[in-house]
Amino acid sequence: MSDLEETNPKPSPQSELPPYRQPDTLANANKSSSKLPLWLLPVLGIVLVMGVLLGKYWGTGDKAMNDEALASASTQNDGTPTSDTSTEQSVLSVETVMPSQDTIGNTLSADGTINAKDVANVSAKVNSVAIERVLVEEGERVKAGQVLAIFDTDAMEQQVLQAEADVAEAEATLANASADAARVLPLVDIDAISKQEADRYRTSEMRARASLQASKARLNNQRLTIDNSKVVAPVSGIISEKMVEVGMVAGGEPLFTIIKGGVLEWRADIDPKLIGDINVGTSVRVGLPNGDSVMGQVSRIAPTAENNRQITIYASLAANSKVRAGMYQTGEFLLGSASTQTIPNSAIVSNDGYDYVMLVTSLTNQDGKSMGRIKQQRVTLGARLGENVAVLEPLPSDSRIVKQGGSFLNDGDLVRIVKGVSQTSTATQAQS
Repeated sequence: MSDLEETNPKPSPQSELPPYRQPDTLANANKSSSKLPLWLLPVLGIVLVMGVLLGKYWGTGDKAMNDEALASASTQNDGTPTSDTSTEQSVLSVETVMPSQDTIGNTLSADGTINAKDVANVSAKVNSVAIERVLVEEGERVKAGQVLAIFDTDAMEQQVLQAEADVAEAEATLANASADAARVLPLVDIDAISKQEADRYRTSEMRARASLQASKARLNNQRLTIDNSKVVAPVSGIISEKMVEVGMVAGGEPLFTIIKGGVLEWRADIDPKLIGDINVGTSVRVGLPNGDSVMGQVSRIAPTAENNRQITIYASLAANSKVRAGMYQTGEFLLGSASTQTIPNSAIVSNDGYDYVMLVTSLTNQDGKSMGRIKQQRVTLGARLGENVAVLEPLPSDSRIVKQGGSFLNDGDLVRIVKGVSQTSTATQAQS
């Protein structure tokens, strides 16, 4: 019986009570549940969903704060990141170069004009005669004694013939006077004629002889005029100007201008403060159109300053068919050479009017990959030498500089160091 009783326990007195005799607490609870409004259930569901979302948001913020705290903790007190980059991804893959030492010429640039060193003006030696032929043009090289132009000689030849006739007549007159004098003058010794009459015969002979000499002089003058009808070059050189045309009547103006020897010189005005390094014999290089140039050498320096307070430098130029008098060209005085530090032009990053390079520092090795941190360094640039540019304030010789793509980097960026990275691939990585 005891086992049966344990298996089927007796109901408690409370459970044996009829429904209408249940305890008041249970009745009250059932009563409250039966009175809960149905519209409250959706509200409770919405509140539950919002609570879940807010919980996730707060959890994400806490995680970001924790990550930032970890990153701050991994940074040294001086602001340099530690070498622990196991969890950080590199920004770019870059190629690095080191500064090099190159020999760059020390030059002084100036603007100047190209002119003839010495010129000769060729004028006509005859007047009031028309030009019959012109045999040369501007730019032609001529030799001393070469015929440049010829005058019309028809009238001159007639004048020569007339002068020759005058000479022949004077010779005949002289011969007659001499014969008369030879017959009459011996009569003076026998008092056949007076001395006065003898003197008249002597005078006639002398006048005839003087007239012959004058006729010969006129003939020589006409022959010289014929010779001067050919305009010849007094010196060898290049015809720089031609001021004569066929049919023009010669006057006193020059007909041609010749550059003696064809030698041209470059004349540049220099500030007296900069002239100390320039001497007679200093080499110059003068630019020409289409990228050509011509070499030269300083031949003389003006002893006084011009009205513009500048000193004029004269440099004789080597022969070159592309050089023309009157050209205004930029040139350089070659003042020697010096060794200077250079870096590639592609490594320069210009920003806000200044030039920078991106140095790779804090080098580490992670999983066989070379990694480093970017440090932006301002530089002062000098002359350009091909694909390189001089650095006026040298960088440490062991500096590792980003060769190209530096404009995509900022201070502190983590980069991977590789070889042979092209500019295109670098830009693609930055954009991605």
